[in-house]
Amino acid sequence: MKLLNRGFISVKPTEEFSKWKIKNSDDEIIESINAEATIYLIEEDFWDDADMINKYFKKIANQEFTNVTPNLENWPKMENPEDFHLFFDAELGSFVFDLLKTQIESETIKS
Repeated sequence: MKLLNRGFISVKPTEEFSKWKIKNSDDEIIESINAEATIYLIEEDFWDDADMINKYFKKIANQEFTNVTPNLENWPKMENPEDFHLFFDAELGSFVFDLLKTQIESETIKS
């Protein structure tokens, strides 16, 4: 087991996000209220959760909205952390352990 030099932001959609997704998605998949979280790796050392949300909320929201529709005009306003918290529940942590022996692979995604 390896301890990675990263912290994380775990993001789950709120009911408000689910309502927006149903109206704007081409998919016929109904969003579960118990949707799986998405994990975003961040710097390992941080002292204030609110500072990290302030730093990353637009990037995270852009990625989550892009997963539903690339049409920017249909995206909700995301001007401040309060807007972010309306659509997402976020939890932060500073310990990330890799339980596998295989190398971590990464892929760049444009958002």
